[in-house]
Amino acid sequence: MSDRRRMIEAYIIRKLRAVNDRLVSLSDKFDYKGESVFQSKIFLVGVSIFISVLLWAFVALDGNSDAARTVSANIKYINLPRGFSIYAPTRKVELRIVGKINMLSSVQASDIVAEVDLANLQAGKYNLPIRLEAPSFARIRSWQPSVAEVEIYRHVERTLAITPKMEGTAPEGMVVSSVKLDPDNAVISGPENEVLAVQGLEAAVPLDKLDADGKMRAQIVFKTAGDMQSVPLSQNRRLTVSPTETNAVVAFENEIVGERIPIKVSVVGQPQEGLQVESIKVIPDSVSIRGRSTAVKKMQSLVLPPVDISGLDQNIQLMIPMQPAEIDPDVEITGTDRARVEIRLSKKMGVKTFTNVPLIVEGAEPGKEWKVSPHSVSVTIEGPQIAIDTLGGSSVAPCELYIDVSNIVSKQMELPVLVKNLKKDFQVVQIEPEQILVTAVDEQ
Repeated sequence: MSDRRRMIEAYIIRKLRAVNDRLVSLSDKFDYKGESVFQSKIFLVGVSIFISVLLWAFVALDGNSDAARTVSANIKYINLPRGFSIYAPTRKVELRIVGKINMLSSVQASDIVAEVDLANLQAGKYNLPIRLEAPSFARIRSWQPSVAEVEIYRHVERTLAITPKMEGTAPEGMVVSSVKLDPDNAVISGPENEVLAVQGLEAAVPLDKLDADGKMRAQIVFKTAGDMQSVPLSQNRRLTVSPTETNAVVAFENEIVGERIPIKVSVVGQPQEGLQVESIKVIPDSVSIRGRSTAVKKMQSLVLPPVDISGLDQNIQLMIPMQPAEIDPDVEITGTDRARVEIRLSKKMGVKTFTNVPLIVEGAEPGKEWKVSPHSVSVTIEGPQIAIDTLGGSSVAPCELYIDVSNIVSKQMELPVLVKNLKKDFQVVQIEPEQILVTAVDEQ
């Protein structure tokens, strides 16, 4: 099309030059004395008539020629089954149409029919053909995209409560005492699986954006089942929330200091003979308190009444009210009202050291003697205290100590002290010394 215009323009210029030459010739013939032929009335009239004729010819010729044009049209999705909604990221189609130029110039986007038929489809993802229709005087040559991506899903609605989510810090010396939302619930709608994945709605309340009366319009965000983080509504185009904002009214009060301190539980009495307390575990192991700053700072821990374990013979778990023996009246406990106490028992252990325990040499070949140095060692035994108390003198250990010289070819070397026949419930803690010098007597 542009080549044709350039050819016509060149043609017009050639004709204008020819007219100019003809008028110069005429001015010489009629002895015209003007400053320039281009200033004469004859020239201006002639040029006007010539240009008018050329323009008429250009329009007549150009209007009847074929041309191409690109038109963008909105896609309509029709016949969606009842109870379903769609997610269709493909909203427009670009068409290349061909026809007479004087007709194509009048084509508007509304003159193009672009439809995707959803009849009889179930939930799922599809690539569907686009039905296109142009005015009768135009032909569709090509279009993009060739198909429309569509996801059909079951549409559901849920009503959820909105909880306030404070952001930022309160004015110095103040704390938030209450937050009221109006409305305090909203309706979410969209794909069934995504709606059910929403765990709650929150209203983000930046404390530094409140007006003088503590009011603002708060944006609603939702929580999902995965990371439970607040997600802006704009990040999920398939879920809608109505309303998207709520009126928040925040009230402040003078600061009350809060602190989290450990919980301690002691025991009284003694468990059954031979047993001892191995551990005392408190769940939770800390508790939140709040109150006047001076009173809170004095409390280093929350001490609950002691547990009587007199005669206890097994591990126990019990629930204890969160009522300390002493607490400042200006301090209150927040959160749970009970603590679980787990008391584990173990056998009471004792140790005993045996000295001058003789060493036995084992594994010697026939006719071969070995000398050990030193001849005796000290061994420390650990076991239940009751069993330790039944052991004999300091040289009668509940085990045998020996040196294994089998397969020894060196004349002299150090070997470890080994233990055998150790009585049940005992274990060797230490042997001193651990290595013994062994010398072959018959090879000296």
